[in-house]
Order: sequence, then structure tokens, then C-alpha cells
Amino acid sequence: MTLRKLITCTFALLVANMAFADTNSLFVQNYLNSFASRDAQGIYNLIHWEGMDKSSKRSLQKYIKSGFKGRQIRRIFIEPLANSAVPSYVQDGKTYQLNLQPTGQLNIVYISNKGKRTTTQLFVGDHNGKLKIGSAVVAPESLACNNKDTDKSC
Repeated sequence: MTLRKLITCTFALLVANMAFADTNSLFVQNYLNSFASRDAQGIYNLIHWEGMDKSSKRSLQKYIKSGFKGRQIRRIFIEPLANSAVPSYVQDGKTYQLNLQPTGQLNIVYISNKGKRTTTQLFVGDHNGKLKIGSAVVAPESLACNNKDTDKSC
């Protein structure tokens, strides 16, 4: 009986990992196809925009479009995250965090027409059953006030 349960659990784990790998492969292929065809809207569709202000959204869209010029994707893959902490940072006195719980990191290695390599790393996570690229949004006041390194009083 114990061997049967072990085999059943192992099989279930393999199926779950295959589904995760298929989702990652499809996401990576969509990103790769959009980049290769210079389809900015295709890449925008892979981003979770919820909570971003208009100026940050425009800035990110401009950055994506500018990235098409003079470079190709050499390698692209998703790595699982070692821990489940939500990354955050402070800029101009504001605390920013991701607008989704990251499950992995999208790594994109570009090569320019002159042979220079650059790498971009983006957090990805599940949103409503779809893999999306997370966006940085201003953290709610309560989270920002929990940071003991700021001089902000709440």
C-alpha cells in the first residue's frame, strides 16, 4: 500500500511539474515571438499592469519599444525563485513592491548588432491563472510605514 501511494504522489508531482514547464515554455515562446516581430503590444499583454500609475506605465512602454533597436534575444528562460518574498525597493522616498506574488524570474540575454551582451531579469508570477511579468507599484502606506529604515511617521 505504501509503495502505491509513493508512486501516485510521484506521478502527481511529475504531472504538476510538466504543467508548470508547459506554462513557462508557452510564456517564453510568446515573449520571444513578440520581440522577434517587434510587436510591443504582444509584450505589453504579458505584463500585469494593475496598480501602476500612468507615468510609470508610459515609461515602461517606452523602455520596451526602445529595446527593439539593434539587438536580438540570444537566450531566454525562467528560473524558479529560491524564496517567496515579495521584492521591494525605495526610490525618491517611496517604497515600491511587485503587484503580484512572484514565482520565478524571467532571464533575457540580448546580443547587440556589435556583439555586446546584456541581461534583463524580470519577476513573473501567476495572475488569474496566467503567467505575467510583475510591475513595480507604490506600496500601500501601511507596508511603507513598517520599514524601520525610513524617517516617515505614520
